[in-house]
Amino acid sequence: MSEEREGPRESPDELADERLVSIRNVQDEATATLICDFLKSQGIEASAVPVQMPWFSTLQSLHHGYWGRVEVLEKDQERARALVEEYLAATPDKTPGEDA
Repeated sequence: MSEEREGPRESPDELADERLVSIRNVQDEATATLICDFLKSQGIEASAVPVQMPWFSTLQSLHHGYWGRVEVLEKDQERARALVEEYLAATPDKTPGEDA
């Protein structure tokens, strides 16, 4: 049996050279996780990076004005930003019987 591949894959050395870039600041960990999961479902590796330090979590959030940021590989940054903007701008469909 032959195994099909979805295009070229980077070697570990190539990935080690790739720089991580921040694409969005987020207000809380739940939002960061939601965005990372969405990007991963679109084939983009993403990480949630808190700006907080243990023991000073609330203080750091107040100082920075946000909980943390979502980071992706530099090569994916433009696509990731566009996907996140589109995702966050979308409105859910109404289900039958739902009030307007």
